[in-house]
Amino acid sequence: MLRYILFLLLHYLLWISIKNVCGEDLDSSTICDCNCDVEIDVVKTFIQELEAARKREEQQSVRKSMSSSCLEAAAESFKSGIYNITLEKFSDTSFAVYCNEEVDYGGWLVIQRRVSDAVDFDRDWREYKNGFGVLDENYWIGLEKLHAFTSSCQHELYIEMQRYSGESYYARYSEFVVGGESEGYPLKILGTYEGTAGDSLKQHVGLKFTTRDQDNDLAPVNNCAVDFKGAWWFKKCYSSHLNGRYGQRSDGVDWISITREESLKSAQMMIRPTEKCLRRMSLKTK
Repeated sequence: MLRYILFLLLHYLLWISIKNVCGEDLDSSTICDCNCDVEIDVVKTFIQELEAARKREEQQSVRKSMSSSCLEAAAESFKSGIYNITLEKFSDTSFAVYCNEEVDYGGWLVIQRRVSDAVDFDRDWREYKNGFGVLDENYWIGLEKLHAFTSSCQHELYIEMQRYSGESYYARYSEFVVGGESEGYPLKILGTYEGTAGDSLKQHVGLKFTTRDQDNDLAPVNNCAVDFKGAWWFKKCYSSHLNGRYGQRSDGVDWISITREESLKSAQMMIRPTEKCLRRMSLKTK
């Protein structure tokens, strides 16, 4: 804004000087000598630059006013639901996310959810990269967004799970980082675990993501995504697999430390900026 005011002041001073050179007011009927024409061209160029600067400031203002996390998006309503946010590292265009305000004071962004067999999770690399499903039902946010979120600022991970018998469990990790596509979207960092589900994700740390058409697992022969009908950070093959086939079977939506004999009724993965991330962001805005 200060820069904008300075531009206006300079514009006014330059305009006054040209009026003095021409010796009369400038309007559509004014004919100046060549020196005056040069000055007018300078003013025109300056006005164009001023207008471009004004538009840039307006765009920056819009970006600053748009939420970049569920903590900001749902700060006034404190209600779970669909909100629009922007993420500078991903795109200037806003996109819709589902925010959960019911767990640990809220602010959680849902990155994955399984509640029925309405959406098939046996999909290829492109679909897992871009995301698929329905925001408030069965859903996968997309690896590219997941990488952008977790690499731009430190995030924690919270996973809710439920068995068909009704028991609920959770697994919480103090940090969660997914690498970029050039690396194979690996699960790069997984912080300290706490919860009731048991830690069935730590064995997948450092592993690349595998889909039915991109075999990045460590199995010597088979593709784990083909064998178990869903993509994940497979090893040989898994101790957890929340993108497996939905339904009551021995292999499907699995978290082995809960049970090896039964697929889960529901699973939901969520991320939220850590306190360290929030402090860093507050310093950037000052």
